[in-house]
Amino acid sequence: MSPLRFVGPFVLLAATAMLWSAPLWAIERNIPGSTIESVIACARQLSPELAAAALDADAAGHKVGSAGALADPTVTLEAWDVNSRGVGQRRFGVEQEFRLWGKRDLERGVAIADAEAARHQSRAADTDLIARVKTVYAQYGAAHQATELSTGLKRRVDEILAILRMRYGGVTSVDQQEVIKAEIEAATAEADVVRRQGEEKSAAARLNALIGRESQAPLAQPRGFRPLKTKLKLAAVQTLARAANPMLAATDAQVSAATSAKELTDLNYYPDLTLGARYVNRPRGEDSGEFLLGFKVPLQYEAKDAEQRAAGSRLGAAQARSDAIRIRLDGEVAEAWFRLEAVRKAIRILEQRQLPPARLSVESARSGFQAGATELSSVLEVERRLRTIELELLKLKVEEQAEYAELERLAGGKL
Repeated sequence: MSPLRFVGPFVLLAATAMLWSAPLWAIERNIPGSTIESVIACARQLSPELAAAALDADAAGHKVGSAGALADPTVTLEAWDVNSRGVGQRRFGVEQEFRLWGKRDLERGVAIADAEAARHQSRAADTDLIARVKTVYAQYGAAHQATELSTGLKRRVDEILAILRMRYGGVTSVDQQEVIKAEIEAATAEADVVRRQGEEKSAAARLNALIGRESQAPLAQPRGFRPLKTKLKLAAVQTLARAANPMLAATDAQVSAATSAKELTDLNYYPDLTLGARYVNRPRGEDSGEFLLGFKVPLQYEAKDAEQRAAGSRLGAAQARSDAIRIRLDGEVAEAWFRLEAVRKAIRILEQRQLPPARLSVESARSGFQAGATELSSVLEVERRLRTIELELLKLKVEEQAEYAELERLAGGKL
């Protein structure tokens, strides 16, 4: 018999397995949630908040093309000396208003500054959303780890309960009390697992809503907290924030726009010119031409003075807002930096001084309980103490991620 008759079925089975497994692999690869980078990419693609900010910036950018442009010319068609004998003259003309004294350049400068401010505001919306995404993703990862911790505790309590049932059974009332106590503890642990699973689903729904997905859309299991820089200098972060914070850059652009607008109102006292030309058609005479020169007389000084004072006030307000944001930015960076340092110190205390002895006491209690030398209450107490420390450590790590994300938001990007 030919060997090909045996090879063929195996090739067919392998091809079928590839056809079934490839779509599943593709779907799993495209589900965000395993890393913060996948969630951020999804947020930038789907978030309507970022889309709206980008469209606002795009609209402001398109206004630059129309700023400082000449007004549309006026075409005139006139009939003169109209009587019972007909039309004596026909005039065809065009008029164009010209803005002088650099007014068009100033109008374009205002539009460019407004577009720059809108671009920085769009970037501010992006950094703000990404900071919130990082914080919520940390909460999602912590909720997943808390579920695993509660599941592990439930598994250990179930093992203790199984040991007690095998050891004592239902022989005496004293022994039965130990079993009942373990059963109550197992039920409590199971309830805690259910509650932690609900918190994990709640965090997933909150994260989905933040990045623009349906609340029940699938999320991959998080791989853990994102790595952070361990050494940050306050002065360096403040310097970076002054140079790269998008809201500060937006206010600086608004100051530039207000400055150009103030200069524009100063030039309103100088008139613009209107130039025109006409062709005169005379049916009973020689055709000729006419030329027009006109300008508006700036007599409404009170109105122009009011516009000038208003523009000056707007410029002063823009400069004051810029100074206020710069001062507040330094303070907010310092606040977030000191909170981050405090949280990191607390994490080190728990990891170095509380967690190791708590784990050692659990291992010792487990060994003693299996050997019959440790009481049930002592085992349950050290298990609960270890779980409390682990949950507190998760809470502190979420705070660390949140404060670091806040520093990145203030600094305008990654540190």
